[in-house]
Amino acid sequence: MALTPRVMVVVGFKGSGKTSLIEALMGELRGRGLRVGVVKHTARPYPVDTPGKDTWRYREAGAPASALITPRATAVFLSRALKPEEVIGLLGPLDLVLLEGFKEEERAPRIIVARDRREVEELRNGLEVAVTGEVAKSGVKDLGVPLLDPGAVEDLADVVEEKAMPLLPGLNCGRCGYPSCRELAKAVLNGREEVTKCVNLPSREVRVLLDGVPLRVNPFVGKVLRNVLMGVLSTLKGVGEPRSVEVKFMIEKRKKGGGKR
Repeated sequence: MALTPRVMVVVGFKGSGKTSLIEALMGELRGRGLRVGVVKHTARPYPVDTPGKDTWRYREAGAPASALITPRATAVFLSRALKPEEVIGLLGPLDLVLLEGFKEEERAPRIIVARDRREVEELRNGLEVAVTGEVAKSGVKDLGVPLLDPGAVEDLADVVEEKAMPLLPGLNCGRCGYPSCRELAKAVLNGREEVTKCVNLPSREVRVLLDGVPLRVNPFVGKVLRNVLMGVLSTLKGVGEPRSVEVKFMIEKRKKGGGKR
């Protein structure tokens, strides 16, 4: 299981069937042994927290963050919006993440859920890998990508497994030879490039946190860190062949003049 999961965006207008599709995909992909997470976008400012409840009152009192822990679940409330990659970094080890909504997202492939051809055209951005929804029963043709019935869950899951890719960083730095992350993503989906062409893509095998905040580590640096650490650990007794390694240490700050705080 990679530390940086692959991503597929599911877009569609309200009532098009996005949530039902994701529910079906979750069941199919989990049945294939994959760990799948979901991140949903909504335009409502406070979609979950309830006015008058404790966590809402904490935020109104000025807390930038609050959390609710129950015996079976945990909810975290932040007084700011996060980027998709920031949320994905909080979800733990996953193979795939489905992004519901996020019509403006141009760093990952998308499945379009639509009722007619007009909706399909409005949701196109060059990164679509399949179209589904009521439009599949309309007889429309020549969409340029597979048109699949919403009930063809296995086929749709195949598309997700084949086409999902890590979320590109969105820096549009041009160091990959393409003018934008969107153009590189298109080249990857068309088979002309590998996603590793992105020099800023986080390592899929190494994750570094600084004060709990993920630090972007490219694949080369990640490989160096992993090899150095495993080189040290392999000299110790009882290490064996671990599947994953977690190291955490504190850094002592020094006062001016050289003394420790």
